[in-house]
Amino acid sequence: MWTIIGQEQAIAALSRARSDGRLSHAYLFSGPPQVGKRTAAVQFAQALNCRGEDPPCRRCRQCYLIEQGSHPDVELITVGGLCDESSHDHSSDNSRDIRICQVRRLERVVSRTPFEGRYRVLIIDPADALNVEASNAFLKTLEEPPPSLVLILITSREESLLPTVVSRCRKVPFSLMTVTAVQEALEEEWSVPPEDAGLLARLSGGRLGWAVTAWEDETVLPARTALLEDAYRLTTVGRDERFAYAAELGGRFSRDREGVLRVLELWRDWWRDVLLVASGCPDIVTNVDALDRLGLLARKYTVEEIRYVLQAIAGTRRSLLDNINAQLALEVLMLDLAAPSIRKEKTSATGPVA
Repeated sequence: MWTIIGQEQAIAALSRARSDGRLSHAYLFSGPPQVGKRTAAVQFAQALNCRGEDPPCRRCRQCYLIEQGSHPDVELITVGGLCDESSHDHSSDNSRDIRICQVRRLERVVSRTPFEGRYRVLIIDPADALNVEASNAFLKTLEEPPPSLVLILITSREESLLPTVVSRCRKVPFSLMTVTAVQEALEEEWSVPPEDAGLLARLSGGRLGWAVTAWEDETVLPARTALLEDAYRLTTVGRDERFAYAAELGGRFSRDREGVLRVLELWRDWWRDVLLVASGCPDIVTNVDALDRLGLLARKYTVEEIRYVLQAIAGTRRSLLDNINAQLALEVLMLDLAAPSIRKEKTSATGPVA
C-alpha cells in the first residue's frame, strides 16, 4: 500500500497508470522540496515490480529489495553518482551536477533487459542537476526508450530543466499541504504532541517531510534558528561584515550548492513574513516563533523596501542557478540588505541591482 500522505491526486494518477497498463516511459515529479516526491518514486517502482496483492505490498521480495536500495533493476541517479570513467570520483570531487559521463553509463544500463523485475526503473533526483551537456545526451534515452524502462525525474525547479526534456515526460505535480493537514499527520502518524506538532506544521510551510525531519533530527531547528539570526543580524551590521558573510557563503557554494540555495529560500520565507507583518497579516506568517524580530523589521522597512529585498533575493538565486560568480552575486545581495536610507540613495542613483 502507498504510504504517501497529502498527495492523493499524484498517487491516484500513478495507481491508475499501473493498473490500466498505460504507463509512460518517463515521468516528471515536480513540486516543492520535502513533500514526498522521492518516496513516491520509490513506491511507484515497488508498485511496478510488486508480486503481492494491492501493489505496492511492501512485503514481497521485490518491494523489500527496492526499499533497501539493493534491487538490481531500480537505481537512483544523483549528483556524485557512478559513471564508467575509472578516473572519475564524483563522490569526492565536489561535483555539483549530474554529468554526461553518468548519462552515458545510464544509456548502457537501460539497454539491458530487467534482471529480476518486470521493469527497470531509474530515478533521477534532482533532475535539475543535469547540466546542459548531460541533458542533451539524455534526450536520446527519452526519445528511444526500451519497452521495459520507466524513468522518473524529480525536481523542485522545473524551470531549470530543458523544455525538450519536460515535453517528453508525463508530469505528476506534487503540492504543499495545509498547516492543519501537516499537524494532523504529525500527531496521528508520528505521535508528536499537539503543541509541538502545531509549531512544526507552521514552520514547515506545508512540507510534511521537513516537519518529520525536524521532529526526528534535533539539529534541524537550531540550524534554522541560526540562519534566521543571520538574516536579522545582516540588516544591522556594516558593509564589511556583510561582505565577509558573502565571502563565506560564496565559498560554500562550490561544495554545497543545494545548501546555499536553501539558505536563500529560508531568507525568502523570512522576508515574506516581514511583508505579511508590515501588511497587517501576522496571523499567517510561517516563522511564528520569531514574531518579535519580524515586527522590528516591519517597522524599520517600508512595504516597498521589503518587496525590494524579496526581489533581490530572487535575483540572487537566479544568478547562482545561472552559474554567475557566487561571491559577487551574494555581495550584491548584501548591498541590498543595507539600512533603508542607504539603499534608497543607491536605488535612486543607479536603479535596482538585482
